[in-house]
Amino acid sequence: MSENLLTMLALDIEKETIEDVHRTKHEINALEQYLNEARSLSEKKSVLIIGGGIIGLLTAYFLQEIGFEVSIVEAKSFAAAASGRNGGAIMTLGRELSEMPYSLNALKIWSQLSEKGIETHFKKNGHLMVARNDIEANILRKSYELYVQAGIHVELLDNKSMKKYVPFLSDDIPLGIYSHDDGSAYPFTTSQSLIKSLKQGGAKLYNHCYVEKIVTEKNKILAVQTPKGSLTADYFIISTGPWTQKICMELSEHIPIRPRRSQLFATEIVRQNIIKPFFTGNGIYLRQTHAGNILFGGGGPWELDGYELNNTIQAIQLQSGRFLELFPKLKNKKLLRTFAGTVELTPDFTPIMGKLMTLENGFVSAGYNGHGFGISTVMGKLMSSYLYDYIHHIEPTDVIKDMLKKLSVDRFEKVKETGD
Repeated sequence: MSENLLTMLALDIEKETIEDVHRTKHEINALEQYLNEARSLSEKKSVLIIGGGIIGLLTAYFLQEIGFEVSIVEAKSFAAAASGRNGGAIMTLGRELSEMPYSLNALKIWSQLSEKGIETHFKKNGHLMVARNDIEANILRKSYELYVQAGIHVELLDNKSMKKYVPFLSDDIPLGIYSHDDGSAYPFTTSQSLIKSLKQGGAKLYNHCYVEKIVTEKNKILAVQTPKGSLTADYFIISTGPWTQKICMELSEHIPIRPRRSQLFATEIVRQNIIKPFFTGNGIYLRQTHAGNILFGGGGPWELDGYELNNTIQAIQLQSGRFLELFPKLKNKKLLRTFAGTVELTPDFTPIMGKLMTLENGFVSAGYNGHGFGISTVMGKLMSSYLYDYIHHIEPTDVIKDMLKKLSVDRFEKVKETGD
């Protein structure tokens, strides 16, 4: 029990400083202002998005909102991979400070989507992260101090207080940190509602449509060849998750993304509201659905890299064991279903979003490191705003420039040049 299994906590308590806190607060406000600037196309422009996961769908949604003509090409079914097989977490708690501007603004946009008629089942039901031992408790206390300084609405809870939210929690869990603003949404219903909205807006959606070749001339993409014909556009966005590296390699673009499996399990229906918030700790995440099933799972370095989507006995035993350490009273509940998705990992665990290095009308949005569903709203809106400003030669503020630079493709070119 002396190990640290706070695997959903990316915040590095030894590295973050008060300067990082101040920068984060400044970036939160700057990003909100940038995304809320009025943008509306006055002339016809078209965008083809390769990849129909949640990032591609939301990018298309916000592009269409600005006035772009949008098409999406998807090799399989829309949101068929990790976009449709995840816990639906939308959270700030656990994120490092540099991701906080995106996660906080994502929460606001999730609320706005519901108001616009997109059926997300988004609910701010909170997020509880628990510590099982003194090592984890010390980390959570230090994380709490940093989050409070950054303006995040969190509180520390003892075992008795945590049981107001999760009454079946083990008596052996001494401490938790609770975020009031975090929440969750339903991946499948969100994706289906976005598809419906896009079609109503005139978007052309091609599923089970494999990209055979991306046709280029000099420094421009001309078309995408598919079994359904050659598709053209003014601008192209590659948003194919863990498959982005393969596609971009054919364009001589270096996009270092590796795939890794993440597994998810669903219990039979148990009494509703025994787990009210999104819950993380002991190396897993979980939430209870409105029907009463408990979804739990996660990935980690113990999973092999690759595109394998079969569930394993090892993962079932490992994750179920961790679940029962937290909720021993649920030991007689049955597992009904298992799922697996492919998450995309970058070397620095930061997304890649922006213009490709060699193609003036080619862009990429990928590498979301298992956080893609939660921040898909903000990244979809950011990509659409970025493209609009690029077309119109609009310079963002210095703060936004710095943020975009950290997401840019060319940061990996510098690594290659130095040999690191």
